[in-house]
Amino acid sequence: MKKFWTFVIALIIGIVAGQLATELVRLALPTGVVRDFLTFSVSFGFNPITLDLAAIKITFGLMFSMSIIGFLIIILIVYYFKWWI
Repeated sequence: MKKFWTFVIALIIGIVAGQLATELVRLALPTGVVRDFLTFSVSFGFNPITLDLAAIKITFGLMFSMSIIGFLIIILIVYYFKWWI
């Protein structure tokens, strides 16, 4: 069970680090083909659903955004964490 949670934590760290790296590249590189290729992202998930109960309003939703840089960083972090598993 410890191996599973270590993998899940590595995956979450990879996703966050990948998005951060994508945003940094988007800010650092000038507009062009390389920037567009590295920062092109595909979003998938569930659209927000709002539950309005007069006294309280709750919104549920989950979206992931994956780019080339994010995918490479996830692979690197999972490979690195493989040694901990």
